[in-house]
Amino acid sequence: MDDVRIFRREPNVATDKEVLFSLRDTPLLEQGTTYDPLATAENLWVNLKVYASGGENALHYHAGEDHAFIILQGKATFTFGDGRTQVVGKYDGVMLPKNAKYKFEADEAENLVMLRVGGGVRTETGLTNLTPFGTPKDVVAKTSFADGEVKVGNAPKNGESAKNRVYAKDKFFAAD
Repeated sequence: MDDVRIFRREPNVATDKEVLFSLRDTPLLEQGTTYDPLATAENLWVNLKVYASGGENALHYHAGEDHAFIILQGKATFTFGDGRTQVVGKYDGVMLPKNAKYKFEADEAENLVMLRVGGGVRTETGLTNLTPFGTPKDVVAKTSFADGEVKVGNAPKNGESAKNRVYAKDKFFAAD
């Protein structure tokens, strides 16, 4: 789509000084999901996730990372390993300690926009081995589906992230 304003965020790495980041002008979606890096330090990383619908639909856990989701727009129903569910809406959040099993489903009334903050137990030092979304690869390698299979973000059972991304024309989160 030539008429859609899109920019790609690269990992914004804080190694020896502070870095600034922005959520402004994040494209909204008709279909699919985005997972953008905002800032990464050795033991803390911040991302912005957008879901048109769906979510992370397979129960999974992060064995090497504590993380939190803060809802900035929309709402999602989280399901936890013990079967409990909780609807989490705008300006609310969920803290997930390492090994906590969960999944979530976005409400389709509007895009789900979430800030994701994580910190992990590192097996490596430094910031040279990062995923495209700014999380250290040694931490991501410890993420599994509830059945023990290593979780891959675009696996069909993972839900919306397996779909092709389609941007919504002229729709942005935190646009000026």
